[in-house]
Amino acid sequence: MENMEEIRKKISRLIIERGLNYAQVSLAIGKNVAYIQQFIKNGSPRRLGEVERHKLAEILHVDEQELTDLSLNTATSAGASVNSEILGTVIENIEEWLTNRNVVLSPHDKAELIKLIYMKVCNDTANVAAGKVKDFIEVYNELRKAN
Repeated sequence: MENMEEIRKKISRLIIERGLNYAQVSLAIGKNVAYIQQFIKNGSPRRLGEVERHKLAEILHVDEQELTDLSLNTATSAGASVNSEILGTVIENIEEWLTNRNVVLSPHDKAELIKLIYMKVCNDTANVAAGKVKDFIEVYNELRKAN
């Protein structure tokens, strides 16, 4: 597995090979124009977030695993591999919901929410999961208000 320095170099090379620039890619993944440049040149953030990594993999037409030094081949307790389509649906819906409501969660709380909802919907199709994700997010919001 490559280290983050090698991965940054690879991302830079892939961006150039595809005729893109850092600003275009930053905006395409929903970040400010300097995000990718800061990530590649300054090492900040240390690793791309899940959503950014997923979007960047799509833009660069590479497997998401190539953009991180962490193993993405995780398994559920039943031994089945993670359904990346469902996980992507969960993450997108949570990000959209948080953004639309100006809700800010700590990275830990967001990860816990993603994990909880994913585990609840992982056996569903992407369309069914999307509806359930919205329901679970609303329940989570109500629980947060109560505490």
